[in-house]
Amino acid sequence: MTIVGVNPPGFTGAESVEASPDVFGALAMESLVSRVWDGSLLGNANRWWLQIMARPKAGVSEAAAQAQLNATLRQAVQSLMKPKSGDDLPTLMLTDGSRGLNESGKQLAQPLFVLLALTAMVLVLACANLANLLLARSTARQREMSVRLALGAGRGRILRQMLTESLLLAICGGALGLLVGYMGRNILLQLTTSSSSDAAPMQGAFSWGVFAFNAVLSVATGILFGLAPAWRATRTEVQSGLKESAQTTTRRRGGYAGKAIVGFQIAVSMLLVAGAGVFLRTLINLHRVDPGFDVRNLVLFAIEPPKQRYPVDKQGELFARIEERVAAVPGVDAVSAESVAFLANSRSMDDFVSTGMKPAKGEEHGELDNYVGDQYFATLRIPVVAGRSFNAQDTANSPKVAVVNEALAKEYWRGQNPIGKTFTTSDLEGKPLLYTIVGVCGDTHYDNLRNDPPPIYFLSYRQAPDVSWGMTFAVRTRMPRATITPSLRAAVSSMDRDLPLIEVRTQQEQIDEITTSERVFANLTGGFGVLALVLACIGIYGVMAYGVSQRTNEIGIRMALGAGRESVLGMILREATWIAAIGVTVGLAIALALGRVVASLLYGIRSWDPVTFAIATMLLILVALGASWIPARRAASVDPMKALRHE
Repeated sequence: MTIVGVNPPGFTGAESVEASPDVFGALAMESLVSRVWDGSLLGNANRWWLQIMARPKAGVSEAAAQAQLNATLRQAVQSLMKPKSGDDLPTLMLTDGSRGLNESGKQLAQPLFVLLALTAMVLVLACANLANLLLARSTARQREMSVRLALGAGRGRILRQMLTESLLLAICGGALGLLVGYMGRNILLQLTTSSSSDAAPMQGAFSWGVFAFNAVLSVATGILFGLAPAWRATRTEVQSGLKESAQTTTRRRGGYAGKAIVGFQIAVSMLLVAGAGVFLRTLINLHRVDPGFDVRNLVLFAIEPPKQRYPVDKQGELFARIEERVAAVPGVDAVSAESVAFLANSRSMDDFVSTGMKPAKGEEHGELDNYVGDQYFATLRIPVVAGRSFNAQDTANSPKVAVVNEALAKEYWRGQNPIGKTFTTSDLEGKPLLYTIVGVCGDTHYDNLRNDPPPIYFLSYRQAPDVSWGMTFAVRTRMPRATITPSLRAAVSSMDRDLPLIEVRTQQEQIDEITTSERVFANLTGGFGVLALVLACIGIYGVMAYGVSQRTNEIGIRMALGAGRESVLGMILREATWIAAIGVTVGLAIALALGRVVASLLYGIRSWDPVTFAIATMLLILVALGASWIPARRAASVDPMKALRHE
């Protein structure tokens, strides 16, 4: 093939933004390079793996385009496939192709919605702290505002001054946040990239739209949350403000606005901390799932031999030779080929009809399958609980045999010994193939960890009618992947230097890849939870410290009348505790109400898990007490004589 063009670095094609094909070829040349099937994709009526993209002409409606394309498809099916009377004919469905197939968008739609909601909660927490700060400052500056008003400043001028200050805070904070966001825009994308992936990681392009949205959001929050303190400053009474010191000892305890904001912060923090807890426990639960085989010290790589060099009838021999060469590599304990790598979000299903079954007309029976080598169960350390596994006597010319797992045996032969039972499946041309069960193995997870182990039957690749789609080799080794990989490449290259090792990774890396979304969620929600605790801690400390400074005279009077330091300390801590208790209660109620939103993202845990909620509750109470401890100690150490002369 001759290279005639080079795509830009960011071009990924229309299928996925997470992986970019290295080579794009003309569809008419597909039959020359395809390793998966015989003949041309365009000329084989049994092959449907083709997506079509088109740009409609101006003025053509979607309904008209779909009707015309359906008519063309129906004519092609009737002329080329000769359907029988009563067969269902395929129909064509038009979908929006502006983002390609957009599988990533479909998979990440709900998780990203949840992350966006969590981000909004963190923003609200930051805004609540800003409002608390500005409320406290406006109260502390009442005398200043009274002096300004007494000297002739209008209330509109005071309002503008306060809004200008809050807006300046928002602009400075927003600018810093935008800078950090720009510099770290690829961090989230790197979290979703597998360590074993050969594809270049996704890059987050700078977007003026996102920049403008966040800039406007920063300004809007500054104005919105600075409005109440600014309005409060304009309501200052000049006479009482100038005589504030005379009223300090008699003024009723207030600050309900600040305490309400702190309670709101704790409620939001409860949501974030509880959310972080359930997602973290989901990740832990997935890692605790027993996959049914030993994932340690397993290195995987794929081989896809070209048919032009290795015809279908020669590929079984090739895979056997590769197993022999790899098994001879120093440091390799065992090796076996498998058509489907476990826990890789990959599935293969074929017909499965137990002898004696009579499926109803039109009814299809299929089960998951896997074509494997003789040492497969020993390599993955899957126990064979009855009968035997495959051996060298199971050749292409010997009677066809199979090993089934316990789940399949229970489904078809409950209470019976499946050894010796037979079933049929079919080859690529639809011809039935009879297999005899010679062994039963333990259950394993197949394509993911969330679902229960499914029924699976295993066939020897030596007896497979066609394994031209390639095989994955599982290598049991005591050496790290990076150390053993050159030796594995050399072993395969010694047979054919043009056979590359594809997607070299460990089994654990494979598992980490399919749990990427759970890991990202646990990391991000954990970070949000820590940030929420810090913001809540700052809010509680600020309100309690400001309250203590405003109540210096009151505390002095209490102590002068006989109140002990422990009594004053307990008074401040009790106040912080009931604020935290109210906030936690509200947060718990909201978390319970919103549990259904994230229920589908969890595993092995309920959205209202009592253990997680109890831990989150205790953590927030402790944070509230810790944040209020320093102001409480400061209040307890007040000298009554100095307090009575305060201001």
